[in-house]
Amino acid sequence: MNPRNKANQQRRTQILEAALRVFAEKGFFGARTDDIAREAGVSKGLLYWYFESKDAILLALLERLFEPDLEALEHLVAQKERSARERLLNLAQQALGSFPEIEMARKVAYEYYALASRPGPVREALQRYYRRYRDLLATLIAQGVERGEWRVDNPRELATTWLAQFEGLWLMHVVMPEEVDLPKMWMKLAHRLLRLLDLPQESEES
Repeated sequence: MNPRNKANQQRRTQILEAALRVFAEKGFFGARTDDIAREAGVSKGLLYWYFESKDAILLALLERLFEPDLEALEHLVAQKERSARERLLNLAQQALGSFPEIEMARKVAYEYYALASRPGPVREALQRYYRRYRDLLATLIAQGVERGEWRVDNPRELATTWLAQFEGLWLMHVVMPEEVDLPKMWMKLAHRLLRLLDLPQESEES
């Protein structure tokens, strides 16, 4: 990366980190671009040079949260020489590393889910993430089937169920953070789901 591009990336990151702090304090709807520019220590004109609107800032924040998880999953899918079971457990463990940043975004998540409940760019961004994650996860599960580790008729459907379980746990943490120990429950859920995968298919259907 040349020095100019590096400086642009650093400035962009600076604005996004400031936006996250402002959104956490004032809420997405209560925050103004003036507030974000002031928190970032840049002019409003410079902020608009990097982001055309407050919505664009939010979408960039979502991408920043999603991309590391997707890249980690892509890397695990490519490691075909390893057992699928081991890689699925690694996937859950790697997610723990992103929890500090997720915790910073927890206050923003209330409005984020509200925005995603209605048609618009936030819902579309979340749909893209879910579909890409689900398809990668289905590929990993299918690799386990090919290796003879599991017997699964529909890896894509199972991947959707896996993703829904973890998203549901995250949502409960957003609503009841004092009662839901996310890292602890996250790993317990991963081990339970893996045990279910290890069962013969007849046992799952009975």
